[in-house]
Amino acid sequence: MNEKALKRLHTAVNILSFGMLGVYLVYMLIVYKGFPEQIGMHYGDDNEFDVYASRAYAFFPFIAGFGLAIVFTVVSFAVNKAKRISKKLSDEDDIFVRKAVLMVFDAMKLFWAVFYTIWAHCVIHQTRMFTFGIPIRIFQVLPVFLIGAAVLAADSRIRLKKSKRYIIIAELVYIAVMVIVLIIGNYLRK
Repeated sequence: MNEKALKRLHTAVNILSFGMLGVYLVYMLIVYKGFPEQIGMHYGDDNEFDVYASRAYAFFPFIAGFGLAIVFTVVSFAVNKAKRISKKLSDEDDIFVRKAVLMVFDAMKLFWAVFYTIWAHCVIHQTRMFTFGIPIRIFQVLPVFLIGAAVLAADSRIRLKKSKRYIIIAELVYIAVMVIVLIIGNYLRK
């Protein structure tokens, strides 16, 4: 992906992320007067409300959503402004790693903006959390796979020049660790 396309993608992700949250924040401000004093705020494993709180907490999804979007934007800006990711990388590899990191941050920003927009919608309408049929705890772990994919892409690109054997071993170890973490996490949750 060239620099121009990456900048367009980054701009589109920023517009979508901040736009979705902004539109729902305006909607929340319009309907806030009609909220009862106690509202469902937090979701359990069955994606139903398990914690009720004062209606002032209805703004939490926006605070968290905008907060994460700002953090990912600032970190992306820092990665863009850094002269080099690592002195050990060639210029070509440095550019590849930088692009991989920026795309992961944009993907995570968009993921969390969508998640908190859905959460805000569900709080506003006091409905079950919609996570595409996936339990909410597993749904929230999905961005970890994005980080792993970027690490594998960068590692594979750099190590491919040295030895293909390390790539296969690293990918198998990563996949095994992620599967074990998901199984243990799911077991401990019950």
